[in-house]
Amino acid sequence: MNTLFRYILREFLKALLFTTLAFAALVIVAELVDDMRSFVSHKPAVSLVVLYYIYRTPFYLVQILPLSILLSALFSLGQLGRQNELIAMRACGISFYRIAFPILSAALALVALVLVFNEIVIPYTNPRAYHIKRVNIEHKRDTFLFRRDWLTRSVSGNRIVHARHLDAVANEMKEIILIQRAPDRSVTERIDAKRAEWQYGTWYFFDGVRRTFDAAGRVKTFEPFTEFTTAFRNKPSDFIRQNREEDQLLAMTLKDLSRQIKLLRETGSNPRTEEVNYHLKIAFPFANFILALLGVSLPFIFPTGQRAVIWTAIGFVITIVTGFFYIGFIAVGTSFGKNGTLPPVLSVWIANALFFILGVILIRKTRS
Repeated sequence: MNTLFRYILREFLKALLFTTLAFAALVIVAELVDDMRSFVSHKPAVSLVVLYYIYRTPFYLVQILPLSILLSALFSLGQLGRQNELIAMRACGISFYRIAFPILSAALALVALVLVFNEIVIPYTNPRAYHIKRVNIEHKRDTFLFRRDWLTRSVSGNRIVHARHLDAVANEMKEIILIQRAPDRSVTERIDAKRAEWQYGTWYFFDGVRRTFDAAGRVKTFEPFTEFTTAFRNKPSDFIRQNREEDQLLAMTLKDLSRQIKLLRETGSNPRTEEVNYHLKIAFPFANFILALLGVSLPFIFPTGQRAVIWTAIGFVITIVTGFFYIGFIAVGTSFGKNGTLPPVLSVWIANALFFILGVILIRKTRS
């Protein structure tokens, strides 16, 4: 790592720290204004509010980082341009690629860091922030997250479960009806039990009756039982399906999202929203590198020296507009993915593809 690499990288990281903190502060203030009515109504302790935003901050940082990188590249290289350092570098035969390499390397490292961050940190912090707000601040009962009464669910294996009560913590159901259907939706088997327990990956049904039916719907067998097991393999937490908000889906790990998609498919539900968010968790971190391509190009397109002051302001406006255009493309693409207009993969990667092409065009123009 030579002196020039360290110098450019240091200038970029200083700008990145400043812009990230500034954007994070703006987002937190905006969220605080939005939540103020709830806070005034429930009068929580200040420490709870602070703790809530501490747990929410990692999620905010991931969302604002691409725009911070874009602005930081413009600011750091723009500062070098105003001081005629870019002219001096080019006069010494230093290529554009060598100047841009430290920033692009840092952006690529941040892509990997965010991918890891999304899998380790945010799945830990976001649910805790949600719990603090819902239970500790708003004083709402959180039992809905692990208990259900009068439950009806379609589950894997073309089955339907009815239960008077489900407790996902105690791993049990009470007053259960498990119906097995054929592909033509006719009932082939019915199990009625007073209770069921989930033990070692298997449901054990107690004190009930098992019936099977022929093609005409008549009872073929009638078997009372004290204890009965079946291939029914959905664990208790699989029944606790919620209408998750977007940030809750994005806070899940890829493994958990993949499992939820599989479960929804097996139960005949539409997992399109979950699929879009699954691919978005992979695609969005690459925006850190793609927007860095744009950020390193703009200072070389605009004049340097004293004239750079005006052009830096223009570049700042262009950068902000570019960032919001990128966010707009992401929003439009994901909405098309969720309503089925585009496949989930294409809906989230189309913005990256378009802006990557734009970045390559700008770099070629800069080099020439």
